[in-house]
Amino acid sequence: MFRACQYDVLSRLFSDQSDSKDIEAYLGYLAPPSSEHDSAAAAFSRQLRLWLNSKEPDHLLRTEYARLFIMPGGIRPYESVYRGKVPLLMQEPWLEAKQFYRRCGLKLENPSRHPEDHISSELAFMLYLIEMGNRKAEEKAFFRQHIDCWVPQMLEDIKKHTHAHFFKDVANFGRAFLESEREYLSGDNKDTLFPPAQLQGSDK
Repeated sequence: MFRACQYDVLSRLFSDQSDSKDIEAYLGYLAPPSSEHDSAAAAFSRQLRLWLNSKEPDHLLRTEYARLFIMPGGIRPYESVYRGKVPLLMQEPWLEAKQFYRRCGLKLENPSRHPEDHISSELAFMLYLIEMGNRKAEEKAFFRQHIDCWVPQMLEDIKKHTHAHFFKDVANFGRAFLESEREYLSGDNKDTLFPPAQLQGSDK
């Protein structure tokens, strides 16, 4: 399913430093269905091809990721940082995301690499729900409660960052994709099956 492919690509891009082989794989994932003549994915694919043809793309991609997401002064892609009472890790949004995963029968294998509220983890969880099938209520609730409420602002922060070049293209694609998801998942705003979790301190 094309939605799943786009979640997969975005999750991978934010998970770790990409190289030219990764970009070639993303181009395969982003090939739209024949019924879609143009889309944000098609535009992003064109930008990916430009990056592949740049000089030393692997060095550029790895360096930019490090400057944006690893080194001081970069973007901190965690829901807790954006939505917590103070910009720190592992606050209530992290616990809420963790509990949402568990209610859906999922537990991260290696949360020490990326905690449950890291952007890559949350996008991968949406991919998981789509691949499970017939989980529209959960998709809708998680998107509203844990993605649409902070990821658009994070993408805007990336676009404004001094060292963002490749990730400006990623952010533009991400914004367009989230807009399409917002429309796709719109409708009754009641998350009847998955209301926000009642936090349990012992679950930390």
